[in-house]
Amino acid sequence: MDAVEIAKKYLKSLEENKEVKVKPIIVDCNPGVDDALALMLLSDNMGMFDVKLITSCAGPTPIDITTNNVRFFAENFFNDIKVAQGSKCALVKKHIVDPNLYNGKCGLGKYEITEQTYPVLPNAVEEIAKVLADTEEPVTIVTLGPLTNIAKVVINYPELVEKIDCIYSMIGSVDGTGNITDYSETNSYFDPEAFDIVTKCGAKLVINPLQLGNEICIQKSSFDKMPENSIGDKVVKVLADSINNTNQVCLYEINTILALVKPDFYTFSPCDINVYTTKEQGGKTVITENKNGKHLVQKAVEPKEIKNYILKALFKN
Repeated sequence: MDAVEIAKKYLKSLEENKEVKVKPIIVDCNPGVDDALALMLLSDNMGMFDVKLITSCAGPTPIDITTNNVRFFAENFFNDIKVAQGSKCALVKKHIVDPNLYNGKCGLGKYEITEQTYPVLPNAVEEIAKVLADTEEPVTIVTLGPLTNIAKVVINYPELVEKIDCIYSMIGSVDGTGNITDYSETNSYFDPEAFDIVTKCGAKLVINPLQLGNEICIQKSSFDKMPENSIGDKVVKVLADSINNTNQVCLYEINTILALVKPDFYTFSPCDINVYTTKEQGGKTVITENKNGKHLVQKAVEPKEIKNYILKALFKN
């Protein structure tokens, strides 16, 4: 039974009020506006999951900022979740520190976060390995940024790969086009070697590619009509207003969370993943559907239904 069927069976059991175990997950992220919205949607569905750990990684936004952002969301939207700081740079590639590549002072556009005091563990790779080793059932890993931390787990603890149920990732592009360059999606671009290693480690990946987020775009005016009854409402409205595009908000990482919460919103086709690690085209990906493929690529069934669900989920009142 593949990851999609497992998720559907799990949700059906919930609907029938059967007693089921919540799914153990690890979330690896680099908030970012898109990651922040995804984390908020996850926090609203905590009855479905046992979040063992949230780890930070670097990307367009430096690790000290993404870690502080993770601490903010852990404090305000989750309950007693362990947080660990991840890798500050890619496996091979020199990290690019350029404020023009991230949105606003702390990566969250117009929403500014002060220095947080929520406790943080110093080594995400070791903490991920501990969770995998100590959890009896396989663990689902959700990644919303570059795959540096996960690749380091694979390299340093190869015996733990079999403890990974599935890796749900917002990363890559179907056809070799990109958003940070002409040929590369941002998360793939910042650590192509890590992405390549993870695709070959033996664990199944469910890929939410760039093209899916390009379909899930909501007019900014829709957010203007929403209430401000909670800190969550205020955060969402400011984040949406911070998206660089003046007319609409394209949602990327949130589809990875929705793949777990609402798998019927998507199809999941077996595929092969080719990751370029050359200097000239590092981070370029080509995802080819193949009935014998090890991994799965995620596609929207009805984008309008997904957009409506997201608006209602983010603004519950």
